[in-house]
Amino acid sequence: MIQIRCVVENNPLPDTDFRAEHGVAFHIQTPAGQVLFDTGESGDVLLHNARLLDIDLGAVDAIAISHAHNDHTWGLPHVLPLIRPNVPLYANADLFRPRYSGDDRKSVGIAMPREELAAAVHLRLSDEPTEMIPGVWTTGAITDRPY
Repeated sequence: MIQIRCVVENNPLPDTDFRAEHGVAFHIQTPAGQVLFDTGESGDVLLHNARLLDIDLGAVDAIAISHAHNDHTWGLPHVLPLIRPNVPLYANADLFRPRYSGDDRKSVGIAMPREELAAAVHLRLSDEPTEMIPGVWTTGAITDRPY
């Protein structure tokens, strides 16, 4: 059985202790292993909600980053001290390309330098679909489509 639990998102369940923030993170568990899919924006909400859900982030077998915006990646520095060394991190090959918001040109890309992240995880950057754990794949690059 595959279990996917939302750990970070904008709208927590009412009347619960779950916290919300702009961002997303999912915990995917299968008989073959566990994947943390994105890490939210702050890390604080991720760690708090993971505790409420009884998710041991140190047990993840892989991390997947959907894209490099801050609301999907800025929780990484909070997760890295909890995971095993060299857990594979799967992402698009352009993970470290600078990204900026609108007219103010504020950086909204991944905040960790490549060297720092590579010292903590096994970077698996690819534009191709990739199996992270048996039965759980990345899509590979999603490109613009003509309408």
